[in-house]
Amino acid sequence: MKKKILWTAITFLLSFLTIYTLFYASGLSLSELFQNIKEASPLWLIPAALCMLGFIFFEGRSLVLILRTLGYPAKKRRGFLYAAADIYFSSITPSATGGQPASAYFMHKDGISGVAVTVSLILNLTMYTLAIITLGLVSIIFFPGIFLDFTLPCKIMIMIGITMMILLTIFFIILLKKQSILLGIGNTLISVMNKFRFKTAAEKLRKRLNKVIENYNECVVTLAGKKHLLIKTYLLNLLQRTSQILVTVFCYYALHGSFTDGLKVFAVQTYVVLGSNFIPVPGAVGISEFLMYFGYTMLLGEDSAYSLAILGRGISFYTCSIISIFTVILGHIMLRLGKNKGNTL
Repeated sequence: MKKKILWTAITFLLSFLTIYTLFYASGLSLSELFQNIKEASPLWLIPAALCMLGFIFFEGRSLVLILRTLGYPAKKRRGFLYAAADIYFSSITPSATGGQPASAYFMHKDGISGVAVTVSLILNLTMYTLAIITLGLVSIIFFPGIFLDFTLPCKIMIMIGITMMILLTIFFIILLKKQSILLGIGNTLISVMNKFRFKTAAEKLRKRLNKVIENYNECVVTLAGKKHLLIKTYLLNLLQRTSQILVTVFCYYALHGSFTDGLKVFAVQTYVVLGSNFIPVPGAVGISEFLMYFGYTMLLGEDSAYSLAILGRGISFYTCSIISIFTVILGHIMLRLGKNKGNTL
């Protein structure tokens, strides 16, 4: 009982510190956020909030779809938890490195094999990246002038983001198709372990490696033969990215913006997403807000741009992060309760 109380206290302390960091250390003014919400049209804030939830939902739905194809009876509500863990830890770790491991943790606790978890996350990441590239191409084709109006530093960030995403997509595809790469990585790790005289651990890893690669190959073959699955996961990730960007568009309308400029706001936010991905800072928050400031100022002027940045970021990032952390806390509590029930049976 003392351990339960201790871990509960630690969990809520970490949650409080995270929320404090997200809101106060980031420089977000809560008073200005509440003032913007007060002045905004509720008619448009409702779809903005729904799109924010869609950002979590569609990722979870994609993961559930992949896992079910691999033979695991994953539930939709668990998918929401997997996605929330990914989004929350991605928002507080450098280059979003903590998201996938956090999601994998809950999958593993649900009895999903490590190989299936790895394949599912790699495939979903591939489709996630392809979705961003697709939206970027659409914006470049239909709104090239907006990109050209960005300052040189902004253009460089956007181009770096595009390049990194293309390279990452290629890497993921190669990783899915060439299991020999994983075998090579494993053998290298075994060699290093032997050099440092961890021979027992190295031998155990060697015995497991071939079996793991075989299972990995089976999962990849299973998914590769399901073209409908690949299309559905791509579309779900496209919906996820679109829903997040639409939060800003609806916030723009909520602040009484011109209806005809909605697509331009969508294009600006797409460039923001392109430029802020894979930048080595926690969640790329600073880069994102830097790009938003210049992008929105081009369209709206300084005052309106500032209000839109606060309201859009407050819903799409900060509120989303808070919902995600409470989902993770609830999921962790339910996991421990389920474990304790299992021990009493």
